[in-house]
Amino acid sequence: MSKNNKSYSSDSEEMIRMVKVLGIIIITFLAFYFVFAVLNGEIKFGGSKKAEPVIQNVEILAGETFNRPESSYYVMMYKFDSEDAARLSAFYELYNSKNKDKKLYVVDLAKKFSSNYITENQREINIKSVDSLKVLETTPILIKVEEGKGTSYSLGMDQIEKTLFN
Repeated sequence: MSKNNKSYSSDSEEMIRMVKVLGIIIITFLAFYFVFAVLNGEIKFGGSKKAEPVIQNVEILAGETFNRPESSYYVMMYKFDSEDAARLSAFYELYNSKNKDKKLYVVDLAKKFSSNYITENQREINIKSVDSLKVLETTPILIKVEEGKGTSYSLGMDQIEKTLFN
Protein backbone atom coordinates (compact mmCIF):
# COMPACT_ATOMS: atom_id res chain seq x y z
CA MET A 1 0.00 0.00 0.00
CA SER A 2 2.88 2.35 0.60
CA LYS A 3 3.94 1.78 -3.02
CA ASN A 4 0.58 3.08 -4.25
CA ASN A 5 0.81 6.04 -1.89
CA LYS A 6 4.21 6.87 -3.29
CA SER A 7 2.90 6.55 -6.83
CA TYR A 8 -0.02 8.83 -6.00
CA SER A 9 2.31 11.35 -4.39
CA SER A 10 4.65 11.22 -7.40
CA ASP A 11 1.75 11.74 -9.82
CA SER A 12 0.48 14.77 -7.93
CA GLU A 13 3.99 16.25 -7.74
CA GLU A 14 4.36 15.76 -11.50
CA MET A 15 0.99 17.42 -12.08
CA ILE A 16 2.03 20.40 -9.93
CA ARG A 17 5.26 20.71 -11.93
CA MET A 18 3.32 20.64 -15.22
CA VAL A 19 0.95 23.36 -13.98
CA LYS A 20 3.94 25.48 -12.90
CA VAL A 21 5.65 25.06 -16.28
CA LEU A 22 2.42 25.90 -18.08
CA GLY A 23 1.99 28.98 -15.88
CA ILE A 24 5.55 30.13 -16.62
CA ILE A 25 4.96 29.68 -20.36
CA ILE A 26 1.73 31.71 -20.23
CA ILE A 27 3.34 34.48 -18.17
CA THR A 28 6.30 34.62 -20.57
CA PHE A 29 3.96 34.80 -23.57
CA LEU A 30 1.93 37.60 -21.97
CA ALA A 31 5.12 39.51 -21.11
CA PHE A 32 6.33 39.32 -24.73
CA TYR A 33 2.90 40.39 -26.00
CA PHE A 34 2.86 43.35 -23.61
CA VAL A 35 6.36 44.50 -24.62
CA PHE A 36 5.59 44.29 -28.36
CA ALA A 37 2.19 45.96 -27.90
CA VAL A 38 3.85 48.89 -26.14
CA LEU A 39 6.57 49.12 -28.82
CA ASN A 40 4.01 49.02 -31.65
CA GLY A 41 1.83 51.64 -30.03
CA GLU A 42 -1.08 49.26 -29.49
CA ILE A 43 -0.90 50.00 -25.77
CA LYS A 44 -0.20 53.60 -24.76
CA PHE A 45 0.35 55.05 -21.34
CA GLY A 46 -0.69 58.52 -20.27
CA GLY A 47 -3.82 60.59 -20.46
CA SER A 48 -3.19 62.15 -23.86
CA LYS A 49 -6.07 62.82 -26.21
CA LYS A 50 -7.03 60.02 -28.50
CA ALA A 51 -6.31 60.94 -32.09
CA GLU A 52 -9.05 60.15 -34.54
CA PRO A 53 -7.95 57.54 -37.05
CA VAL A 54 -7.50 58.83 -40.57
CA ILE A 55 -8.57 56.47 -43.28
CA GLN A 56 -6.27 56.86 -46.22
CA ASN A 57 -7.49 55.15 -49.36
CA VAL A 58 -5.59 57.22 -51.90
CA GLU A 59 -2.26 55.41 -51.71
CA ILE A 60 -2.57 51.81 -52.81
CA LEU A 61 -0.15 48.97 -53.42
CA ALA A 62 0.86 48.15 -56.99
CA GLY A 63 -0.97 44.83 -56.72
CA GLU A 64 -4.23 46.71 -56.03
CA THR A 65 -4.04 48.72 -59.26
CA PHE A 66 -6.89 46.91 -60.99
CA ASN A 67 -9.27 46.15 -58.10
CA ARG A 68 -10.61 49.56 -57.05
CA PRO A 69 -14.39 49.95 -56.63
CA GLU A 70 -14.79 52.58 -59.36
CA SER A 71 -15.31 51.47 -62.96
CA SER A 72 -12.91 54.09 -64.34
CA TYR A 73 -9.96 55.76 -62.57
CA TYR A 74 -6.28 56.65 -62.81
CA VAL A 75 -3.30 55.20 -60.96
CA MET A 76 -0.12 57.27 -60.78
CA MET A 77 3.01 55.28 -59.92
CA TYR A 78 6.29 56.85 -58.88
CA LYS A 79 8.90 56.78 -56.13
CA PHE A 80 7.69 59.06 -53.33
CA ASP A 81 11.29 60.01 -52.54
CA SER A 82 12.29 60.91 -56.12
CA GLU A 83 13.22 64.37 -57.39
CA ASP A 84 9.85 64.65 -59.16
CA ALA A 85 7.80 63.58 -56.13
CA ALA A 86 6.83 67.11 -55.07
CA ARG A 87 5.62 68.01 -58.55
CA LEU A 88 3.71 64.73 -58.91
CA SER A 89 2.13 65.28 -55.50
CA ALA A 90 1.07 68.74 -56.68
CA PHE A 91 -0.49 67.11 -59.79
CA TYR A 92 -2.43 64.82 -57.49
CA GLU A 93 -3.70 67.68 -55.30
CA LEU A 94 -4.64 69.86 -58.27
CA TYR A 95 -6.35 67.01 -60.12
CA ASN A 96 -8.42 66.00 -57.08
CA SER A 97 -9.46 69.59 -56.39
CA LYS A 98 -10.83 69.95 -59.93
CA ASN A 99 -12.06 66.46 -60.84
CA LYS A 100 -14.67 64.61 -58.87
CA ASP A 101 -15.77 62.25 -61.65
CA LYS A 102 -12.59 60.15 -62.03
CA LYS A 103 -10.55 59.17 -58.96
CA LEU A 104 -6.76 59.24 -58.91
CA TYR A 105 -4.81 56.74 -56.81
CA VAL A 106 -1.06 56.74 -56.18
CA VAL A 107 1.49 53.93 -55.74
CA ASP A 108 4.93 54.29 -54.17
CA LEU A 109 7.30 52.27 -56.35
CA ALA A 110 9.99 52.43 -53.65
CA LYS A 111 8.03 50.06 -51.40
CA LYS A 112 9.11 46.43 -51.29
CA PHE A 113 5.61 45.30 -52.28
CA SER A 114 6.08 47.03 -55.65
CA SER A 115 9.32 45.23 -56.56
CA ASN A 116 7.52 42.41 -58.40
CA TYR A 117 6.04 44.92 -60.84
CA ILE A 118 9.22 46.75 -61.80
CA THR A 119 11.24 46.34 -64.98
CA GLU A 120 14.36 48.10 -66.22
CA ASN A 121 13.46 47.82 -69.90
CA GLN A 122 10.92 50.26 -71.34
CA ARG A 123 9.87 47.68 -73.96
CA GLU A 124 8.65 45.40 -71.14
CA ILE A 125 6.10 47.92 -69.80
CA ASN A 126 2.73 46.20 -69.51
CA ILE A 127 -0.37 47.70 -67.89
CA LYS A 128 -3.11 45.29 -69.00
CA SER A 129 -3.62 43.30 -65.77
CA VAL A 130 -2.09 42.64 -62.36
CA ASP A 131 -0.61 39.35 -63.60
CA SER A 132 1.40 41.07 -66.31
CA LEU A 133 1.93 44.52 -64.73
CA LYS A 134 5.43 45.89 -65.35
CA VAL A 135 6.48 49.55 -64.98
CA LEU A 136 9.74 51.46 -64.83
CA GLU A 137 10.95 52.36 -61.36
CA THR A 138 12.81 55.45 -62.57
CA THR A 139 10.04 57.05 -64.64
CA PRO A 140 6.62 58.04 -63.28
CA ILE A 141 3.66 56.47 -65.03
CA LEU A 142 -0.07 57.22 -65.09
CA ILE A 143 -2.31 54.26 -65.89
CA LYS A 144 -5.93 54.64 -66.95
CA VAL A 145 -8.00 51.71 -65.65
CA GLU A 146 -11.46 50.90 -66.98
CA GLU A 147 -13.53 47.95 -65.84
CA GLY A 148 -10.54 46.40 -64.05
CA LYS A 149 -8.17 46.52 -67.03
CA GLY A 150 -5.41 48.95 -67.96
CA THR A 151 -6.46 50.72 -71.16
CA SER A 152 -3.70 53.30 -71.64
CA TYR A 153 -0.74 54.90 -69.93
CA SER A 154 1.24 58.12 -69.91
CA LEU A 155 4.95 57.88 -69.24
CA GLY A 156 6.96 60.74 -67.75
CA MET A 157 6.10 64.06 -66.14
CA ASP A 158 5.05 65.93 -69.28
CA GLN A 159 2.78 63.17 -70.56
CA ILE A 160 1.15 62.74 -67.14
CA GLU A 161 0.49 66.47 -66.94
CA LYS A 162 -1.07 66.50 -70.44
CA THR A 163 -3.29 63.51 -69.65
CA LEU A 164 -4.55 64.87 -66.34
CA PHE A 165 -5.09 68.50 -67.30
CA ASN A 166 -5.92 68.60 -71.04
